Amino acid sequence: MFEELLELVETKLRENGENPTYEAIINLASEVLIEDTAKQEQINVQRVISEHDAFMKRNREKWCHGFRKLHALRETCLQAGMNFQEQFVKIPKYETDELIGVLLRQHAHACRISGEIIHLLEGGYPDAALARWRTLYEMVVTCLVISKCGKKAAIDYIKHGMVKTAEGIAEHRKTSEAMGLDTFTEDEAEYYAALKDEVTGGKSSWHWAREHTGFAKFEKLREYVELDKWSHNYKLASRNIHSDYYEMASLYAMNEAEEDMLLCGQSNSGLADPAQFTAISLAQITSVFLSAYIKDENSGLDYKDSVLFMKIIDNYVKEVGEAFINVEKTI
Repeated sequence: MFEELLELVETKLRENGENPTYEAIINLASEVLIEDTAKQEQINVQRVISEHDAFMKRNREKWCHGFRKLHALRETCLQAGMNFQEQFVKIPKYETDELIGVLLRQHAHACRISGEIIHLLEGGYPDAALARWRTLYEMVVTCLVISKCGKKAAIDYIKHGMVKTAEGIAEHRKTSEAMGLDTFTEDEAEYYAALKDEVTGGKSSWHWAREHTGFAKFEKLREYVELDKWSHNYKLASRNIHSDYYEMASLYAMNEAEEDMLLCGQSNSGLADPAQFTAISLAQITSVFLSAYIKDENSGLDYKDSVLFMKIIDNYVKEVGEAFINVEKTI
């Protein structure tokens, strides 16, 4: 590809009376290429952006009904969550309630992640969307375990976050010098190490869910809340996160491909499953949040709005699935 350039550079150096080394030729050729690339950069990048925008326009048109339903579902979940929050913040005992606090944050995370997934689907990256859905699925399992086991499980889940913070600080101190970063002080590190020991009792096997369920492994926790039927989809999503070897033909994005190819960009195929999984998981997390303490007759919370929202959300989940599947049927 660069043979002619290398020959020209070598000739130029020799004309200047030099006996060029391989390194000198490479260095000068690199300078020429970098300068030329910089001159063409704006034109090339603008072309890429234009092609990307044109693709997204076509992709949105192809799956327009499905995207409309998925956006509407997410907005309804956001509205439902804010409505429920407005209710419970008026009751003093819930201002610092650990169970509602955890579910509130999980719901906010779920709404944000769903927005990321929609963005990936509209951008033509269904397998990346599925990888991001994996987080939603893990959150569903977590929320159901906490909802089933109650406030003590929520408190231990918060403590689990503290442990992860302490481990992150320890890891940062290990790598900071090599990365050229300022890091935490010795006193700060000791404080968080002591906090971790206090939470875990010095046990390396401590896990927030073990005391409440008897399990720590995710595979067992999803069985505990009867969501193990999703194990295949979860495993498939995990392959898009890790550096596994797998054939391009197995990608959702290659669903409509008539021959094998090396996909390194966007595709308007294979959006149905990631979209449906997202709708289901977001609805599950929202429902768990909206029904916090619903079995407690003395909760003081009014669930009429929540129940109506859940009816609307359930209907949207069905409509999201139908909309995306109907597009696939026409292909």
